[in-house]
Amino acid sequence: MAELYVPVRESEALIPDLKMGIGALTVRRWDPANTATGWTLYGADLTLDVGHPFGSMFYRNDADGRVLRIGVKWHPPVQQLEFPALHPSKPELTSDCTDNEVAAIVLDARSRIGTLVAINAQIGSFVATEESENAILDASGLGLERLSEDDPRLARDA
Repeated sequence: MAELYVPVRESEALIPDLKMGIGALTVRRWDPANTATGWTLYGADLTLDVGHPFGSMFYRNDADGRVLRIGVKWHPPVQQLEFPALHPSKPELTSDCTDNEVAAIVLDARSRIGTLVAINAQIGSFVATEESENAILDASGLGLERLSEDDPRLARDA
């Protein structure tokens, strides 16, 4: 079997020993309890940009047909996802929705994107071996010592 060599930059981490192949995984679906009442998600243009969701989600008001575009972007300075309420076709904030409408639609969008991120993380955990999981944690700045379940140090924390 030939080994694969790839250049890895200082800001990157190689995640070795991933299990790939045919299989299936049960994941938790999006909870429709977070639906923005009176609005329908009718389109989305989303991608994962280096693992961060990015793009737009389009909602239409069921009563009057107004359209609201919710941006989805990672904001590096504050390390969080942002969901600005935008005009449907212009690069500007919306002006034809109430604050309550925007809040309900943003919650709907956050819950859907949260489900997307959780499912991707679950798939990553499913295909990760202990070696690759350790590399993922290390790349995340969480490369701490792993303790076995019967480690006496855990009894002190309980």
